[in-house]
Amino acid sequence: MSENTTVNKNDSIKEDGKPTFLFWIVSLLAIIWGAFGLIDYYMITTGNAEYIAQLPAAFKEMVDSFPIWRTGLWMASIGGAIIGGLLMLLRSEWAVPFLWLVPITMVIGFVGYDLLMANGIEAYGTYGLIASTIMILISLILALYAAGCDEDDILT
Repeated sequence: MSENTTVNKNDSIKEDGKPTFLFWIVSLLAIIWGAFGLIDYYMITTGNAEYIAQLPAAFKEMVDSFPIWRTGLWMASIGGAIIGGLLMLLRSEWAVPFLWLVPITMVIGFVGYDLLMANGIEAYGTYGLIASTIMILISLILALYAAGCDEDDILT
């Protein structure tokens, strides 16, 4: 590699200060991640029969009874991922708080409400509990990645 294309320790920034291909891919993945959340929200809240048929009946009942603040947490996590990904593409340091919003709101909603205050264990079922935990971990990884990019001055 030439001196201008040498990659540093996190593989997201070259020696010349420009982001690597990995940075752009992760930024796009954050947007796609939020878009999947938006599709999920839309399909569930509009009552798409085919989509809902794949979910436990207790899950749909739980979602239908969400208080407004719980729905707000769901929307905040979706918005955080989409806006955070867009801000990553723009190389803005504001991507970091938006992407941190995602795992924080997911944990508060999933653990704080769904599991502790609602009938979440039954409503999610084993598959849903595992899938939701993985989604929180993926969101955490995206937030940590953005924070690392900010430390490396990729985001300004």
